[in-house]
Amino acid sequence: MKRVLQEALVFLILILVPFFSVSAQEMGLFIEGIATQAVHRTFFMENFIMEAGALGFNVVNNRAGAEYTFRFEVEPTDYDEFVIVTRLISNEDDAELVSLTRFFADLEEAYDFNQFLFFQTVVLIPRTGAVETVVVETMVMVEENDDWRNMWLYARGSVNYPVSFYMLKSDGLYGGTAVYRGGIEGPDSVSPIDNRTTALPGLTLGLEVQFLSWMSIEPNLQVILGDTDRFITMAVGAELKYSFKLIRNVVLQPYAAFSYPLIKSPAFSKFPLFAVGGGIQIGFKGGNRGAVFADINYMVSFSDAVLKNPYGDIYPNPEGIHFRRSVLGLGVGYKFGFFNRRR
Repeated sequence: MKRVLQEALVFLILILVPFFSVSAQEMGLFIEGIATQAVHRTFFMENFIMEAGALGFNVVNNRAGAEYTFRFEVEPTDYDEFVIVTRLISNEDDAELVSLTRFFADLEEAYDFNQFLFFQTVVLIPRTGAVETVVVETMVMVEENDDWRNMWLYARGSVNYPVSFYMLKSDGLYGGTAVYRGGIEGPDSVSPIDNRTTALPGLTLGLEVQFLSWMSIEPNLQVILGDTDRFITMAVGAELKYSFKLIRNVVLQPYAAFSYPLIKSPAFSKFPLFAVGGGIQIGFKGGNRGAVFADINYMVSFSDAVLKNPYGDIYPNPEGIHFRRSVLGLGVGYKFGFFNRRR
């Protein structure tokens, strides 16, 4: 719906450009602006001058040579966003004719509205030499609700399918690759073994705190149905996320992650104390307060996972088989937001 409205507005502006051009060629317009960040002032000054030229205004370099002044001010808000205020001023009596306000998070978002914001501000400039009376209808554009990605707190739940990789290490193995019976120098019998891979479903519950508009931290609880057996394992973790809100109705969140096992499978005599890694979460608007997301991550352990020898009396040596463990995590879920940051 928003895209349809934008296209309709652009079409309306294109239709009205010839009418403005007839009158604006002799109409001097002075553009000035201030901003707390130089990049903001440069961006809006360049874009508003470009839009003025497209509408046929004669942009002048000093206020004395203009009938009207277009003025803008850009300031930060208390919610990690910015506000731009545009004003149209009659230079004849210094009267303020129009004042408009717009909030934005970054300049990528500003690309979506700067053209229409300029048009809204200057549309009431009278047409010089026009005989007929022009009635201007003000169009009210209903903003699409964007609260879903600007909450202080999110409750997260996801279904995961972690794939655990166990890369065999040579510690204690005959020839570095085999379990055996008897002495390692002259075993009675041997059996080569290989890497292991397990893939079993799991569940993650978390609370994500968005302490900046572009960054959040999420402590979570991870439950996995099994690792090398059907025993339920459990871990706590944390994710530090960086949020990119460049696309409407989408949030990209690359993140660094940490996990610590609470309950490990009894099949292991030793298990890594922690794992670190990272991933990316792609969220799509799922109502006015939440998001549906897909998640992919990769975690690595820096100490060995030592599996108790499962071959019994057939190949009893060594007692523990060493593996280097890593996990590729895949998941889908939903997070629901509380406490709007913009209020």
